[in-house]
Amino acid sequence: MSQRGVTGLRGASAPTVAKSWERQGWPLRILRAFLGVTFLYAGIQKLADANFLHSGTPDFIGNQLNAFGQGSPIASLLRLAGHAPLLTGLAVALVEIAVGLGTLLGIAPVAEASMGLAVNMVLLLSATWHVHPYFLGSDSIYAVAWAAYLVGEVGIERKAARAARAAAAHGSRRARQHAGEGMGRREFLRGGLLAGGTVVLGMIASGFRGRPASAAGAITTPSRTTPSPSAGQTPTPPASGNAIVTLDQVPVGGAINFNDPSQGPAVLVRLAQDKVAAYSRVCTHAGCLVEYDQRAKLLFCPCHGAEFDPSQHAQPIAGPAPTPLPAIPVTVDASTGQVVATA
Repeated sequence: MSQRGVTGLRGASAPTVAKSWERQGWPLRILRAFLGVTFLYAGIQKLADANFLHSGTPDFIGNQLNAFGQGSPIASLLRLAGHAPLLTGLAVALVEIAVGLGTLLGIAPVAEASMGLAVNMVLLLSATWHVHPYFLGSDSIYAVAWAAYLVGEVGIERKAARAARAAAAHGSRRARQHAGEGMGRREFLRGGLLAGGTVVLGMIASGFRGRPASAAGAITTPSRTTPSPSAGQTPTPPASGNAIVTLDQVPVGGAINFNDPSQGPAVLVRLAQDKVAAYSRVCTHAGCLVEYDQRAKLLFCPCHGAEFDPSQHAQPIAGPAPTPLPAIPVTVDASTGQVVATA
């Protein structure tokens, strides 16, 4: 094996980024590019999401940990993480950035692949644990992809180790010592580069963070003047409950997310001019949060493809979800047009 293929070992030169790609076959290159870019994007997306680290918003990491823990074999671990949701969310995002960036740059590839595999195994045992059949769960194939990449990298490093031992057998003691010291410094600098790059990318992503949903008006209602009753009329008492939004803020066929005190992340859909319906956003399949497709007028789960019809009591019409989304009772205040959750 050429000196170019020797990497990550005492007495061998660490490869540059380009050479770390050259020493791999195309199957490993494809896996490396896809997994590296995906993890890098996932970490940046979390830190750029205004809701991910903001308590009280629909997509808050604490809500996700609670949902994923239902029936999971690692529920105790998720409950423990749920006691420090901000720290957990920040750690997950930074680990994903570090794994993605380190994989693309070829820094400690075996360690990065092992960490990537561990992350997806945790997700497999929580977010997609209840997915049936198993191949509908994306985390299972990600775990397999990381395992395949890890095995490939271990094979490359074993070949490199044999080449390094052969080279050491013909080299002087002083040369071997000098190479080992240089290798230690280079690996330390590469590790520092990865840590610094992770922090910088995290800060940049955070700089693009917008306003959280609760601060942007998703669950707050602007003041509105209540008309005075005419003489001889009995005033209609305002509806009691938790105000969600005014009717004129949601177009017919549109929807808005809000946070319900009892159900957590929820969605309000305006089905017709004077008809609304509200449901929990927690998918009854694996606990992911559903979104509203205004064109199809359906609620869909981005994790495993479940679809629910809000005009039919959120009955599942496609995908693996076994039951409808839980309904949230709502009324419309006739005097103000305010939609109120009455439960």
